Amino acid sequence: MNKHHHAIIMAGGIGSRFWPLSRNQKPKQFIDILGTGKSLIQMTFDRLCLCVPQQNIWVVTNLDYFELVKDQLPLIESDRILCEPSRKNTAPCIAFAAAVLKDLDPESSMLIAPSDHLILNDLQFVKDIHEGFQFVESTQGLLTLGVQASRPDTGYGYIHFNTYENQSHDIFPVIAFVEKPNHNLALQYLESGNYLWNSGMFIWKTSSIISAMEEYTPAISDLFSDFSMDQLELIYDQVESISIDFAVMEKSKNVYVKTVDFGWSDLGTWGSLYHLSKQDDRQNVIHSDKQLLYDVNQCIIHSNTDQLIVVQGLNDYIIINTPDVLLICEKSHEQNIKQMVADAATHFGKNNFS
Repeated sequence: MNKHHHAIIMAGGIGSRFWPLSRNQKPKQFIDILGTGKSLIQMTFDRLCLCVPQQNIWVVTNLDYFELVKDQLPLIESDRILCEPSRKNTAPCIAFAAAVLKDLDPESSMLIAPSDHLILNDLQFVKDIHEGFQFVESTQGLLTLGVQASRPDTGYGYIHFNTYENQSHDIFPVIAFVEKPNHNLALQYLESGNYLWNSGMFIWKTSSIISAMEEYTPAISDLFSDFSMDQLELIYDQVESISIDFAVMEKSKNVYVKTVDFGWSDLGTWGSLYHLSKQDDRQNVIHSDKQLLYDVNQCIIHSNTDQLIVVQGLNDYIIINTPDVLLICEKSHEQNIKQMVADAATHFGKNNFS
């Protein structure tokens, strides 16, 4: 493996759409949501060990999750866990990691990977990552990974790319980043053939992303220029909360996308977990030790308690049972879960239910 290849795991999110299983004190990246015996961040770490030297894997997370990371990823040294004092989206997260890497390894290249995504084909993932590293090291380009769309999904952002300029290894110039569309627009994107799902994964030379941030988001760049760790809280008090897409990728003229198909899902919702999980003969997905179901169809039932779950006459519902919250919600209304979290916090206390 190339000693200058590094992987940055972004692990500071809350995962509120997986409430009530995912909570502030233990978000979804630290939970065995799939029932594999490993949390999502553990699965991500194992996959990245196939791509870069183990000692070159870093985690950027919230300060509150340092011990969780240490507990779940014991092979990562403490100085490879970069703790943010507050959540300020992906641009500051990446600027922080790039500033640290610049001093440690000036020749470094970075793979940016969310901690809570699912990838089913690890071998294809490794191949695509290696080809991506080769591209950015020969071109100084900023590369994002775009997933071949298989359905008109309204839950993902899209990447519009130029199909006529194949650089190499299915890499194309990006025309535009597109926000989550409505169904009709998503259908048009799918039929056009030149839109991909935005995976939120990136590859670039560390020097390239630092140069891009100096040009397109100088306020963030200046804060992380020649910073020291004891200044971090002050920096995060001042830094803008903004995604790397808005801060850099939508502005730069040197952005490319590699089309990939390695069985990806961002596992953003209970609905996405339902579609990726094994279903019984009534198309139910069940993660529960004890349940009795009567005339129940196309539901997802998840319980992390030893309680008996008895359900009768429900179709297309999400049923999540935890020691202190029972959620029963139509699958078609799961976009309202974030509001339910906010309402629970307002009525019963943020510390108890968010």
